Amino acid sequence: MNRARQADQADRTVMLTLRNAVDQTRKVAVEVPAGSTVRDAAIEAGIAQGESFDVFTAEGRAVTRDPVDDHGNAVLYVGPQKVAGGAMQLDDEPTKAIQFVSVYDHQVRNDVVPGDGQTVRQAAEVAGLAPRDGSQWQVFDDLGVVVDEIPAADMVGAQLYVGPEAIEAGAWWKTGLENKDLNLAKMQYPTLQSVRSHRLPNGNPGVVILSMIGVKKRAGGRKTEYEMIIDFRNFPAESPRAFVKTPKCSLIKHCNIYKASRFSIAPSLEICAVCPGSKWSDLYDRLPKKREARLGAFLNHLQYVLSNPNPKDNARRMS
Repeated sequence: MNRARQADQADRTVMLTLRNAVDQTRKVAVEVPAGSTVRDAAIEAGIAQGESFDVFTAEGRAVTRDPVDDHGNAVLYVGPQKVAGGAMQLDDEPTKAIQFVSVYDHQVRNDVVPGDGQTVRQAAEVAGLAPRDGSQWQVFDDLGVVVDEIPAADMVGAQLYVGPEAIEAGAWWKTGLENKDLNLAKMQYPTLQSVRSHRLPNGNPGVVILSMIGVKKRAGGRKTEYEMIIDFRNFPAESPRAFVKTPKCSLIKHCNIYKASRFSIAPSLEICAVCPGSKWSDLYDRLPKKREARLGAFLNHLQYVLSNPNPKDNARRMS
């Protein structure tokens, strides 16, 4: 009788789908013999890292030693081993978390398991990515839609973005960069990219990152590549603001580039504000009320400032 049962099990297979609990983009479908354990299936799938791991259901229940027969066609999660005594409890395993990401540095991210009744914004506060200077901030989904007040439980498993509050459309034009503005700027600066998940309520990108060639004084005036963050949230009514992301500000020593600091536009980064000159604001206000004219004038002026580390020349240019 036992031999017959063993022969039947040897002929049957069970299909499981296994995900890495830490990196859920890793997914493996595996077919294993009936009677195997879930642990055996994880090893067979090659998704387990080392010998110390556990396998969990979507509810966080450890099923590592269960027979695969009990979980046919199920989706299970392979993650760090659950240790007795609470040293590494995974009852709230990663599938129950929301991942919050800084909109300016996608390397900066934190997983938060939302509490009962929390909104997305309340959960994001726990992630520690909100500005510390008291400036306003919001949480966006990957389409740039503000999701602050949505129940956090409804966003479990999602990747959301924390960044400065989008400024309402104002003044006499639609704020931010329209498609024709982006296309115009990309002709001159092909590296230009809008910051994902930081769109204004009108749909326009409010912030971009691009590379510009300039000089840095410490390098003897040699050319260098600056990675810039540019705030277009009040464009075209007001002049955009520029910040240097790289190289490190301590290596630049440029008369128009301030020391590294933290700003609400990129609260998780130390960046350097660029001074366009004391006369620039007045000059910008006198420019024609045309988007392309103001955008071109700003980019050309910023390029000039970065390329000229001599304060006298800059003063002459901006007066």
